[in-house]
Amino acid sequence: MISPIYTMNLFLQLLLNGIINGCAYALVALGFALICNTTKVFHFAHGGVYALSAYIFYTLYTQHSLPLYLAIPLTLGIAAILGIAIDFIIYKPLEKKNASTLAAMLSSLGLYIIIVNIICMFYGNNSKILVAGLLPTVKFDGLMLNVIQITIALTFIVVFIAFSLSLRFTNWGIQLRAMRDNPTLLALNGVNANILRLFVFGAGSALCALAAILVGMDVGIDPNIGMSITITAAVAMIAGGIGVFEGAAFGALLLGALQSVAVWQLSARWQDMVTFIVLIVFLLLRPQGLLGRKGRLEEGENV
Repeated sequence: MISPIYTMNLFLQLLLNGIINGCAYALVALGFALICNTTKVFHFAHGGVYALSAYIFYTLYTQHSLPLYLAIPLTLGIAAILGIAIDFIIYKPLEKKNASTLAAMLSSLGLYIIIVNIICMFYGNNSKILVAGLLPTVKFDGLMLNVIQITIALTFIVVFIAFSLSLRFTNWGIQLRAMRDNPTLLALNGVNANILRLFVFGAGSALCALAAILVGMDVGIDPNIGMSITITAAVAMIAGGIGVFEGAAFGALLLGALQSVAVWQLSARWQDMVTFIVLIVFLLLRPQGLLGRKGRLEEGENV
């Protein structure tokens, strides 16, 4: 007979792992929300940026043995340039032609598929390990985390605090919120919306790459890692509240915790099912999300 203490420790360990996963989701979701809320582009190619960033880091760090203090910034910079290039080559021309949201979404999905196939062409379909051997672990009160998992949690906390403070207390944050609510009025006030848009795609892609690096160092990488985490990020944004930048992080943490409960009660195969169940529940019962308000923009109450 399994003891209640063992069962409780197992649940707490799975829940802790789920929260760590949620922290990684949150980094991707913050980048996704930053792009989607300001440009109104449902950026499926975010998954392609995620996957390609992981392989760029693999090339720099594992194959060419660059130290972390060089490999990580280079990967983030390349990811930022890639995000800007995607906007410049795909989304902006579609916007100039007044293409529909569906056209932009399908183009984004097509670009994701192209990126995945390019990765497979150069690296193959097999999984890659970024860090060989067992990672050092830290134990506390019967629970255990490896150093990468702790790094993921600390990185999320630092990024989230910096992101939230920037949104509220810097000109950059004011401009982002204005771009979210009324880009035409933003342009009339002398702000170059095109430059801000490029910055949005660059910063959002860098956040995505940061998560890809950390998760890749923890569990490895394969060419198809991008789509699942992008869908999770999109659902996290909806659950947190569309238009509320920080809401995506809370939605991601919720998804990570719920997925861990599903693993505990059922199996890992139910993780994606949990994501879509959360999506349906929020769309039906609270479409404004956790932090959103009904009629927020109409009432002039900006988050």
